[in-house]
Amino acid sequence: MGGILAVVSHPDDETFGCGGTLALHADSRVLCLTCNPRDRKVELKVACKALGLAESIIFMEDNVVPSRSLIKRVADVIVAERPRIVVTHLPFDYHADHRATYEVVKEAIEWASHTTTYEKSCLVERLLLMEINTLIPSPHVLVDISETMVRKRAAVEAYKTQLVKFSWGYYQNFSDKKAELRGAQSNCAHAEAFVEESLAKNGPFYEAKATRNLLR
Repeated sequence: MGGILAVVSHPDDETFGCGGTLALHADSRVLCLTCNPRDRKVELKVACKALGLAESIIFMEDNVVPSRSLIKRVADVIVAERPRIVVTHLPFDYHADHRATYEVVKEAIEWASHTTTYEKSCLVERLLLMEINTLIPSPHVLVDISETMVRKRAAVEAYKTQLVKFSWGYYQNFSDKKAELRGAQSNCAHAEAFVEESLAKNGPFYEAKATRNLLR
Protein backbone atom coordinates (compact mmCIF):
# COMPACT_ATOMS: atom_id res chain seq x y z
CA MET A 1 0.00 0.00 0.00
CA GLY A 2 1.21 3.51 -0.74
CA GLY A 3 3.86 2.61 -3.30
CA ILE A 4 3.79 2.46 -7.09
CA LEU A 5 1.09 0.88 -9.27
CA ALA A 6 2.02 0.27 -12.90
CA VAL A 7 -1.05 -0.11 -15.12
CA VAL A 8 -0.06 -1.69 -18.42
CA SER A 9 -1.73 -3.05 -21.52
CA HIS A 10 0.19 -6.30 -21.97
CA PRO A 11 2.61 -8.57 -20.16
CA ASP A 12 6.16 -7.24 -20.79
CA ASP A 13 5.11 -3.55 -20.90
CA GLU A 14 5.91 -3.21 -17.20
CA THR A 15 9.42 -4.61 -17.70
CA PHE A 16 10.38 -2.70 -20.84
CA GLY A 17 8.83 0.55 -19.65
CA CYS A 18 9.60 0.77 -15.95
CA GLY A 19 11.00 -2.56 -14.74
CA GLY A 20 14.12 -1.06 -13.21
CA THR A 21 12.12 1.60 -11.37
CA LEU A 22 9.62 -0.95 -10.05
CA ALA A 23 12.50 -3.12 -8.82
CA LEU A 24 13.80 -0.17 -6.80
CA HIS A 25 10.50 -0.06 -4.90
CA ALA A 26 9.67 -3.44 -3.36
CA ASP A 27 6.05 -2.52 -2.65
CA SER A 28 5.28 -1.86 -6.32
CA ARG A 29 2.40 -3.71 -8.00
CA VAL A 30 1.50 -4.35 -11.64
CA LEU A 31 -2.02 -4.27 -13.06
CA CYS A 32 -2.05 -5.82 -16.54
CA LEU A 33 -5.24 -5.27 -18.55
CA THR A 34 -4.82 -7.90 -21.29
CA CYS A 35 -3.19 -11.30 -21.50
CA ASN A 36 -3.38 -12.88 -24.93
CA PRO A 37 -2.19 -15.57 -25.52
CA ARG A 38 -2.91 -16.86 -22.03
CA ASP A 39 0.55 -18.38 -21.51
CA ARG A 40 1.94 -14.86 -21.21
CA LYS A 41 0.33 -14.82 -17.77
CA VAL A 42 3.04 -17.20 -16.57
CA GLU A 43 5.72 -15.02 -18.16
CA LEU A 44 4.38 -11.96 -16.36
CA LYS A 45 4.56 -13.72 -13.01
CA VAL A 46 8.13 -14.89 -13.71
CA ALA A 47 9.14 -11.37 -14.76
CA CYS A 48 7.61 -9.80 -11.64
CA LYS A 49 9.43 -12.33 -9.49
CA ALA A 50 12.70 -11.44 -11.23
CA LEU A 51 12.02 -7.78 -10.43
CA GLY A 52 11.32 -8.66 -6.81
CA LEU A 53 7.69 -7.53 -6.94
CA ALA A 54 4.60 -8.79 -5.22
CA GLU A 55 2.20 -10.89 -7.29
CA SER A 56 0.73 -9.04 -10.26
CA ILE A 57 -2.96 -8.36 -10.94
CA ILE A 58 -4.31 -9.45 -14.31
CA PHE A 59 -7.52 -8.57 -16.14
CA MET A 60 -8.29 -11.01 -18.94
CA GLU A 61 -9.51 -8.48 -21.52
CA ASP A 62 -9.12 -9.36 -25.22
CA ASN A 63 -8.06 -5.79 -25.94
CA VAL A 64 -8.25 -2.43 -24.20
CA VAL A 65 -11.42 -0.50 -24.93
CA PRO A 66 -12.11 2.57 -22.77
CA SER A 67 -15.46 1.82 -21.16
CA ARG A 68 -17.21 2.75 -17.95
CA SER A 69 -16.93 -0.81 -16.68
CA LEU A 70 -13.18 -1.09 -17.31
CA ILE A 71 -12.54 2.37 -15.84
CA LYS A 72 -14.50 1.33 -12.73
CA ARG A 73 -12.51 -1.90 -12.39
CA VAL A 74 -9.21 -0.02 -12.62
CA ALA A 75 -10.46 2.58 -10.14
CA ASP A 76 -11.40 -0.25 -7.77
CA VAL A 77 -7.80 -1.52 -7.91
CA ILE A 78 -6.43 1.97 -7.28
CA VAL A 79 -8.68 2.35 -4.22
CA ALA A 80 -7.71 -1.12 -2.95
CA GLU A 81 -3.96 -0.71 -3.53
CA ARG A 82 -3.81 2.99 -2.59
CA PRO A 83 -0.67 3.86 -4.60
CA ARG A 84 1.04 7.20 -4.20
CA ILE A 85 2.29 6.98 -7.79
CA VAL A 86 0.64 5.45 -10.87
CA VAL A 87 2.73 4.64 -13.94
CA THR A 88 1.16 3.97 -17.33
CA HIS A 89 1.57 4.47 -21.09
CA LEU A 90 2.09 7.58 -23.19
CA PRO A 91 -0.93 9.10 -24.96
CA PHE A 92 1.18 9.31 -28.17
CA ASP A 93 2.47 5.72 -28.04
CA TYR A 94 2.45 3.85 -31.36
CA HIS A 95 0.26 1.02 -29.98
CA ALA A 96 -3.50 1.56 -29.88
CA ASP A 97 -3.88 -0.53 -26.71
CA HIS A 98 -1.27 1.63 -24.98
CA ARG A 99 -3.07 4.83 -25.93
CA ALA A 100 -6.38 3.38 -24.76
CA THR A 101 -4.84 2.30 -21.45
CA TYR A 102 -3.69 5.88 -20.86
CA GLU A 103 -7.29 7.09 -21.33
CA VAL A 104 -8.63 4.44 -18.95
CA VAL A 105 -6.04 5.23 -16.28
CA LYS A 106 -6.64 8.99 -16.41
CA GLU A 107 -10.36 8.48 -15.86
CA ALA A 108 -9.82 5.80 -13.21
CA ILE A 109 -7.55 8.07 -11.16
CA GLU A 110 -10.26 10.72 -11.19
CA TRP A 111 -13.01 8.28 -10.17
CA ALA A 112 -10.85 6.75 -7.43
CA SER A 113 -10.85 10.15 -5.71
CA HIS A 114 -14.64 10.40 -5.53
CA THR A 115 -15.91 10.25 -1.96
CA THR A 116 -19.41 9.78 -3.34
CA THR A 117 -18.31 6.53 -5.01
CA TYR A 118 -15.86 5.12 -2.46
CA GLU A 119 -16.07 5.24 1.32
CA LYS A 120 -12.27 5.25 1.43
CA SER A 121 -11.39 7.07 -1.78
CA CYS A 122 -7.78 7.35 -2.94
CA LEU A 123 -5.99 10.50 -4.08
CA VAL A 124 -3.09 9.53 -6.33
CA GLU A 125 -0.19 11.95 -5.85
CA ARG A 126 1.68 11.55 -9.14
CA LEU A 127 1.06 10.14 -12.63
CA LEU A 128 4.16 9.11 -14.59
CA LEU A 129 4.08 8.05 -18.23
CA MET A 130 6.71 5.57 -19.41
CA GLU A 131 8.39 4.85 -22.72
CA ILE A 132 8.53 1.39 -24.28
CA ASN A 133 9.24 1.51 -28.03
CA THR A 134 8.05 5.09 -28.53
CA LEU A 135 10.65 7.38 -26.99
CA ILE A 136 9.91 10.48 -24.93
CA PRO A 137 11.33 13.57 -26.69
CA SER A 138 12.18 15.43 -23.47
CA PRO A 139 11.76 13.47 -20.20
CA HIS A 140 10.59 15.18 -17.02
CA VAL A 141 11.87 12.45 -14.70
CA LEU A 142 14.93 10.21 -15.01
CA VAL A 143 15.32 7.33 -12.55
CA ASP A 144 18.75 5.79 -11.94
CA ILE A 145 18.25 2.02 -12.31
CA SER A 146 21.93 1.08 -12.39
CA GLU A 147 21.57 -1.18 -9.34
CA THR A 148 18.48 -2.97 -10.71
CA MET A 149 19.49 -3.29 -14.38
CA VAL A 150 20.52 -6.93 -13.85
CA ARG A 151 17.03 -7.70 -12.55
CA LYS A 152 15.44 -5.83 -15.45
CA ARG A 153 17.46 -7.92 -17.92
CA ALA A 154 16.36 -11.11 -16.16
CA ALA A 155 12.73 -9.97 -16.39
CA VAL A 156 13.13 -9.27 -20.13
CA GLU A 157 14.39 -12.83 -20.60
CA ALA A 158 11.18 -14.15 -19.02
CA TYR A 159 9.20 -13.16 -22.14
CA LYS A 160 10.17 -16.05 -24.39
CA THR A 161 7.04 -15.72 -26.55
CA GLN A 162 8.07 -12.17 -27.45
CA LEU A 163 11.85 -12.59 -27.73
CA VAL A 164 11.48 -15.37 -30.29
CA LYS A 165 9.87 -12.91 -32.73
CA PHE A 166 13.24 -11.26 -33.39
CA SER A 167 16.17 -13.68 -33.52
CA TRP A 168 18.71 -10.85 -33.59
CA GLY A 169 17.77 -9.80 -30.04
CA TYR A 170 15.79 -6.64 -30.80
CA TYR A 171 14.01 -6.45 -27.44
CA GLN A 172 17.12 -7.10 -25.37
CA ASN A 173 19.26 -4.68 -27.38
CA PHE A 174 16.65 -1.93 -27.46
CA SER A 175 16.07 -2.23 -23.71
CA ASP A 176 19.79 -2.01 -22.98
CA LYS A 177 20.53 0.85 -25.36
CA LYS A 178 17.56 2.86 -24.17
CA ALA A 179 18.71 2.47 -20.56
CA GLU A 180 22.24 3.49 -21.55
CA LEU A 181 20.93 6.58 -23.39
CA ARG A 182 18.87 7.68 -20.41
CA GLY A 183 21.82 6.91 -18.15
CA ALA A 184 24.06 9.16 -20.23
CA GLN A 185 21.48 11.93 -19.91
CA SER A 186 21.36 11.58 -16.13
CA ASN A 187 25.04 10.90 -15.35
CA CYS A 188 24.67 7.26 -14.36
CA ALA A 189 25.08 3.87 -16.01
CA HIS A 190 21.41 3.09 -16.68
CA ALA A 191 18.16 5.00 -16.25
CA GLU A 192 14.48 5.03 -17.17
CA ALA A 193 12.63 8.09 -18.45
CA PHE A 194 9.15 9.36 -17.71
CA VAL A 195 6.81 12.23 -18.46
CA GLU A 196 5.05 13.55 -15.37
CA GLU A 197 1.47 14.55 -16.04
CA SER A 198 -0.26 17.01 -13.74
CA LEU A 199 -3.38 15.77 -11.99
CA ALA A 200 -6.28 18.18 -11.68
CA LYS A 201 -6.99 18.80 -8.01
CA ASN A 202 -9.66 21.49 -8.25
CA GLY A 203 -12.62 19.16 -7.89
CA PRO A 204 -14.83 18.89 -4.79
CA PHE A 205 -13.16 15.66 -3.64
CA TYR A 206 -9.83 17.36 -2.90
CA GLU A 207 -9.78 19.23 0.42
CA ALA A 208 -6.55 21.09 -0.36
CA LYS A 209 -6.93 22.75 -3.75
CA ALA A 210 -4.93 25.96 -3.50
CA THR A 211 -1.48 26.96 -2.35
CA ARG A 212 -0.23 30.17 -0.78
CA ASN A 213 3.42 29.41 -1.45
CA LEU A 214 4.79 27.94 -4.68
CA LEU A 215 8.13 27.18 -3.01
CA ARG A 216 6.71 24.55 -0.67
